Amino acid sequence: MTLLDLEGFDHHLPLVCDLDGTLIKSDSLPENSLKAFFQSPQHLLRTIPSWFKGRAALKETVANVRSIEPQVLPYREEILELIRGAKAGGRETYLVTAAAQSIADNIICHLGSFDGAKGSNGSLNLKGRHKLRWLQANFPEGFIYAGDSAADLPIWEAASGAVLVGNGVKFETQLREAGVEVRTISCERGNSVKDWLSELRVHQWSKNVLIFVPLFLGQGNFYAALKTGIAFLDFGLIASATYISNDLADLESDRAHATKRFRAIAAGRISIINGFLASLSMLVVGIGVALFLQPQFALAVAVYLVLTLAYSIRLKHYALVAVTVIGALFTMRIVMGQVLNDLAFSPWLLSFSAMFFFSLSLAKRHVEAMRACSKGRDVIKGRGYLCDDWPLTLGYGLASASASIVIMLLFIALEARVPQAYHNPAWLYVAPAGVFIWLQRIWLLSHRMDLHDDPVVFALRDKTSLLIGAIIALAFALAL
Repeated sequence: MTLLDLEGFDHHLPLVCDLDGTLIKSDSLPENSLKAFFQSPQHLLRTIPSWFKGRAALKETVANVRSIEPQVLPYREEILELIRGAKAGGRETYLVTAAAQSIADNIICHLGSFDGAKGSNGSLNLKGRHKLRWLQANFPEGFIYAGDSAADLPIWEAASGAVLVGNGVKFETQLREAGVEVRTISCERGNSVKDWLSELRVHQWSKNVLIFVPLFLGQGNFYAALKTGIAFLDFGLIASATYISNDLADLESDRAHATKRFRAIAAGRISIINGFLASLSMLVVGIGVALFLQPQFALAVAVYLVLTLAYSIRLKHYALVAVTVIGALFTMRIVMGQVLNDLAFSPWLLSFSAMFFFSLSLAKRHVEAMRACSKGRDVIKGRGYLCDDWPLTLGYGLASASASIVIMLLFIALEARVPQAYHNPAWLYVAPAGVFIWLQRIWLLSHRMDLHDDPVVFALRDKTSLLIGAIIALAFALAL
């Protein structure tokens, strides 16, 4: 969109731009509410009285609890070009929005492309006909209005010119028939199926294979395998819900990240409301199925969810604490497999899992710390690490990796049940050797900053990792 597109309009007419869905791909109220929920939940509770005073009072109260950062909002580049072109041509530009006045002021200060801004106050929600009356009072000679929703129809019909953005394009025929001069901006749209599959992180379901580990080691029957298979799918649904909720919690830091800013919710291709509702629905269904399968399994899932929520809201900001929680979350998957089929708890298995996944979590943070150092940044945003922490992440990571191997070796050598369960237990020593080689590879790639994925996801795509896994599986088969 360039200045040429507005040449048909009187150059004295100001360009008035809406915010939600127009200037930004998102909606400021859910953005604001989400930030307040994850960063100041205790203060958000104080907004409850404003819920009964109308939408305008709610917007102002929530904005006062925790204001959104304008620099990380998902702006529509097409609209920014339109505004810059209008300014270059000498046309005045204004941001007029139903969002709180403080949000509108912060955005125009950040962008520096507007001559003024008007937003809702505590008593007036500046939307639809309320906005129209304000515009007619302040721009009696006319105005060009850029909007995106059905609420903007009366404004477009009264405007000297209409700019239809995003979903607003569908009203083009209706407005032209009403005699309104129209310009349209067809904004880029994502692949909804691909975006949702990406948000659900279906590829991350591979981590849930840990639910099968106790059954595999305990050599369960067909019924137990079928039950565990259903639990695998059910927990995949629950895990996807937690990934979405974590993306909602990480919205600002994801938008500041080199690659995570392209995620569907962070980029505005999936709305915050839709993401929240999808997450909530999957949690309800997933917990219902878990209760049906086994109450103890549902309890383990509940513990997992509490840990995940605590991680998303607070714990992820604390160095080392966060990776400890991640290690515990992986280990909880093994616990789920044990309680699902009433299998005995193995302290060897749980302690190995805790050390192993603590090491892998640190490998991911080590890469981030090393990259921060290489780029001259002092801190890793939202994670609580300084770039100079890399010797700490390296030391703890290698130590816990070594501890996991020692635990596995002690299990094979000292566990009395091993000779009874395996005809050729000597083959089991291939497992710690293979895991040791794989961990060496992971930490080498991490220290060289060549580890670009989560280590578990990396293992599923890396030919060397798959070969090591196949050798370990063959060794187990020979041991049986």
